[in-house]
Amino acid sequence: MTVYAFDGFEVDAAQFELRDNGVPVPMEPQVFRILLFLIEARDRLVTRDDLFETIWKGRIVSDTALSSRIKSVRKALGDDGANQRYVRTMRGEGFRFVGQIEQSSPVPAPVEPVKTTVSTVMSRPLVGVFPFSCDHEEAEYLVDGLADTLIAELAAWRWFPVLSRHASFAMGRAGGDLLQQARVLNVRYAVCGSISSKGGKARLAIDLLDVPSGETLLTELFEDDLASLLAVQSEIAARILHLIAPEVEGAERRRIVRAPPSDLSAWDLTLKALWALNRPSPDTLAHALQDIESSISLDPGSAMPWSLKAQAYFEMGLNGWLVGNVTMARGCFNEMLDAARNSIDLDPRGWMGHSLASAGELFAAGAYVPARRHADEALRLNPSAGMAHHFSGCIVGFGGDPAEAIAIQELVYSVDPSYRHATVIEADLGLWRFLLGDYEQALAHLDTSLGHNPANQRALQRRVAVRSSLGDVAGARADAAMLAKVGATPTREQVRASYPFQDSAHGDKLVEALFANAFAD
Repeated sequence: MTVYAFDGFEVDAAQFELRDNGVPVPMEPQVFRILLFLIEARDRLVTRDDLFETIWKGRIVSDTALSSRIKSVRKALGDDGANQRYVRTMRGEGFRFVGQIEQSSPVPAPVEPVKTTVSTVMSRPLVGVFPFSCDHEEAEYLVDGLADTLIAELAAWRWFPVLSRHASFAMGRAGGDLLQQARVLNVRYAVCGSISSKGGKARLAIDLLDVPSGETLLTELFEDDLASLLAVQSEIAARILHLIAPEVEGAERRRIVRAPPSDLSAWDLTLKALWALNRPSPDTLAHALQDIESSISLDPGSAMPWSLKAQAYFEMGLNGWLVGNVTMARGCFNEMLDAARNSIDLDPRGWMGHSLASAGELFAAGAYVPARRHADEALRLNPSAGMAHHFSGCIVGFGGDPAEAIAIQELVYSVDPSYRHATVIEADLGLWRFLLGDYEQALAHLDTSLGHNPANQRALQRRVAVRSSLGDVAGARADAAMLAKVGATPTREQVRASYPFQDSAHGDKLVEALFANAFAD
């Protein structure tokens, strides 16, 4: 990849970063993409249609949105519409970059192995963000959204592990002593807060607690209208990080959840969808998708709604997968992959887009190499994401390394003891243990999986194979009868088609054990 230098600025395509005399300049991903496109096409006029097609992928957006993005490009470069030192407007025609470029190819920095990066982060003290209290019931989704974005901000620094919102919110909403709850979760630093509103104004109070001592390390107050408080999560995160990890380098200060887009109604819809996705059910998923599609229509250049769309289709596809509706599941995984790719196009440094794309590439496209690439990038961007550990382990296991898959997936519980898809994790751990010949431990994992969800047909399939391998023919046949009762008796062809093993010996082992005693296939 190339670095374009001019007047002390560097546009680094590989790092997706604009630097001013070596200092990173904050910039929305879409604004950076416009700047990079203008530089790469500097030998010609770039029309508005060129920008709409390249940046917005042909989606319909207003001229006002484009003008706003061009203004942001100029602002980042210290330029304006009057001087037009770098970006010149050809009225009625388009734009052209007119700065004097010195093009260079950077020396690639050594890339630390993902395993090393993750293990380093996971060895540091755990940080937990607990749900904020609010005296305004109708604003609950906004309050949760603020906590969610703060969790993502903290995780984006990749300096310490951050407890998942599922674990901290489940414990926090149960009531009781917050410090005691944090100690149960092995949290070292706890972030909590409250919002109160009066006369159209809101006050946000944030506390940072040292859990072992119970000491309050930091208290900050912010006052504004409720919606405007959503824009301060970066400032809050920076103040907290100043206390927890003062040695963090500026290069680590890359955000995962960006500041709210210019269209606040689109951001409002996005937060409502996020709130619904954290409470998944057929009804809430349907409502979430409606809000996501509306948000994308209002602001198609924002990456977050596309990630949430991918997540919604993953949730629906997973439900179909677990109950044996393979056709429905594959359709959802295809939609998930398309949405995740759009998210990555808009924000190449978004961990959620890469994580969901990794699962989509494996289960929808059967493409192991890009699946592994996206999985590694997701973990590198956010070692605290339970979903990233889940998908990465799945891909590594199907790639032929079940021992490494176990090591990766077991880390899910370090950041998310109450991981929502524990039934899937346990079923996967059971599969990897089975492939390694550790049948007793495999059976324990599969029992746990079915304890979480007795309707998990893939866990039942694997338990049939494990029990057959242990010589428990009666148990294997009992599980087979349970599958038959719900019309889910597998065939060899179905099993081979739905398990994307890269090592054919692993597929053979599962099929032979599965059909050894329990089925007449």
